Amino acid sequence: MKRPLSPILFVAAVCCMMAAGCNGGKGKLADLDYAALNAQALEEYLQPVHPGVRGEVPFWNKYATKYIYAPVFDFDDVENAVGYTYTAEAGGQYLIFGNESPRAALSDIWAEIPVGPVTLTVQAHDGQGESLGAPQSCTFEKDNPFCGPYDPAPIGYRESAIRAAEFLHKSAIAQSWIPGPDPSMEYRLNCYACKIWSGTIQTECFLAKMKPEYREEALDIARRAADFLIANAQPADAPLACFPPTYYNSPKGGGIEKVLELNRGNTMFLEAVYAATAMMDIYDATGDQKYLDLACNIAETYKKTQAEDGSWPVKVKYATGEPINEVRCLPALILQLAQRLGQRYGITGFEDMVARGEKWMKENIVKDFNFNGQFEDVSILDKEPYQNLTHCVAGDCIEYLMGKPERSEEDLALSLQMCRWAEDQFIRWHSEVIYEADALSARDSAFSTPFAFEQYVWKSPVDASISKVAQNFMYIYKATGDTLALAKAKALTDSLVKLQDPETGLIPTIPECVPDKDINDNWANCTYYSIETLMMMEAILDE
Repeated sequence: MKRPLSPILFVAAVCCMMAAGCNGGKGKLADLDYAALNAQALEEYLQPVHPGVRGEVPFWNKYATKYIYAPVFDFDDVENAVGYTYTAEAGGQYLIFGNESPRAALSDIWAEIPVGPVTLTVQAHDGQGESLGAPQSCTFEKDNPFCGPYDPAPIGYRESAIRAAEFLHKSAIAQSWIPGPDPSMEYRLNCYACKIWSGTIQTECFLAKMKPEYREEALDIARRAADFLIANAQPADAPLACFPPTYYNSPKGGGIEKVLELNRGNTMFLEAVYAATAMMDIYDATGDQKYLDLACNIAETYKKTQAEDGSWPVKVKYATGEPINEVRCLPALILQLAQRLGQRYGITGFEDMVARGEKWMKENIVKDFNFNGQFEDVSILDKEPYQNLTHCVAGDCIEYLMGKPERSEEDLALSLQMCRWAEDQFIRWHSEVIYEADALSARDSAFSTPFAFEQYVWKSPVDASISKVAQNFMYIYKATGDTLALAKAKALTDSLVKLQDPETGLIPTIPECVPDKDINDNWANCTYYSIETLMMMEAILDE
């Protein structure tokens, strides 16, 4: 049997071709040749993303329901079969091809399959062409391909980012810190201490830098939130020294009480990274050493608690650091923390931690594309491998690998595969094929633009998900010069601006979040991630 080119070797080859044929890659966004880019996209969609190989590479798509790239399915071998006939029924058409394996990519017919529902059957046959056994089958959706250009952003990226920061600053999310010292629980999401407080700190630091007229009040808010976060962190002699809590207080309403009650006394091990990152931002804004010290101390705790195999637990008892289950966390953010401390501040001593953590991550997460979600408000233990996949984990891996000062060809190849996988599973380039649309929004215009959803169990557009995948494409563009990656990043970044409320500057966490609704529908950390994405695209324009 002829073996396909391995995913790593294929992507490495593609990277070389892109780098050679992208005309330098730094062209103006207005000069993108969409006819050529759309053709390039269709050609790339014929190549499956990280296909499984029986006995070697697990099939990640057991629970997948849609594809943009040609998929490969894990059908069984049939005894005495010499070949298999593939029949795809879609849009009233029957598209057929043969292969000696029941696990062939649909590349031969993928371009001809129309967008929409597909029923695939695979029938084994003997040497005389007679059928053997019952056909195997599955159903899925072929999703719309990238097809630019999309409607452009109505205002500039920098202006959009500043307006989003101004909205958060003027809202109860930030203003509730001014009376202090406790965060107001009128904004219920303040119960997620690490994420929300950190997102508020980062947004206020950004606004203080960009708009001098806000600087004094913005930094006051940032300091109040940062100081309260420090005050609620574990003491220096605790098992989780200097770790702030994942959960804080018990707000009423919005279904949050159940999450907090189930996790009383627990903390998500990874989330201290969000606090450390915010501390580095406020250190950059104020020069106050205590903030950088906390970031360093959090990194030291990660170093001390790393297991021999290079991993960390996903959820622990906050007082003791004792794991509450056997699940290990997805460590890319921890590795990024050490990466930033070293690259920006020259703080070293984490090299062995990073090396062992990267090795574990590649062998246990990236190798098998086992990107199951680990969110603080979603159960982990009741999910099988691959049951609740999320692009967030893959995006964190991409950001870490692409941020390495000595990135390998394998790092780049893996990153491109993960970027394509995120597009394949979580991007909607066009809204015609949205079975879940009725549950998403009454604002039809919200879906006239590309978007991304977050995880299998919650297929709603999220601004942070749009941002994450856009950033993935920007990293690929900067590494390879591939203008298709740039065009995809632009389309998604433009979506953030198009979803932004023109009156208030709100970039809603989900499209149905509008200014006259409860502020509790908007996550401060997601707002900051959108701001960061807009500024990344602005930086590419500045080049």
